[in-house]
Amino acid sequence: MLALEVSDSNLLQRIAAQCASVPVKAEEPSIAPPKPWSLPGFGAGACVTTAFGFVPVEALRRRDPVKTRDGRFLEVQHVDTVRLDRRFLLTHPDAQPIAIAKNRLAANIPNQTILMSGCQKIRSPGQFDQVSGKMAADYVDLGRAERKCHGYFTYYVFHCGEPCIVNVNGLWVDLDPDSLETPQD
Repeated sequence: MLALEVSDSNLLQRIAAQCASVPVKAEEPSIAPPKPWSLPGFGAGACVTTAFGFVPVEALRRRDPVKTRDGRFLEVQHVDTVRLDRRFLLTHPDAQPIAIAKNRLAANIPNQTILMSGCQKIRSPGQFDQVSGKMAADYVDLGRAERKCHGYFTYYVFHCGEPCIVNVNGLWVDLDPDSLETPQD
């Protein structure tokens, strides 16, 4: 009986060798990388200069008159609230806000710590001949700002219907309605 068991075992091994399967490489699921964050905006508490004083960005409403750098008052044409949850912020770290501390860019600029999108364009203090602003994220590399990680964050986005420069917490910032358009895929 022992001889029979050994021959059965040898037979099974030979059959298994003939039927050996070719290893199949598991395919990686195709996950598109997240699109880079491109929405400008401000965190709660950022104060915008209007005809009736400094107004927190979260309290701005359509038709509020916002003072521009050239002295005009333009009405707010669009106001939006963008709430980001933990999952989104974990998969899009560039959507985390940039914090610029009080007096970090110049004396009294900004006049209080401000949170804003890394895509928000800021004009350098004292340089009135600038053609365009620098992204808030660029100030992180210069050591003048830092990225603040949040589990949840809300951006307040507004524009005045045309490109303009307005004062938010002592900073001159670019508002451009075209920067809010979603690119077509």
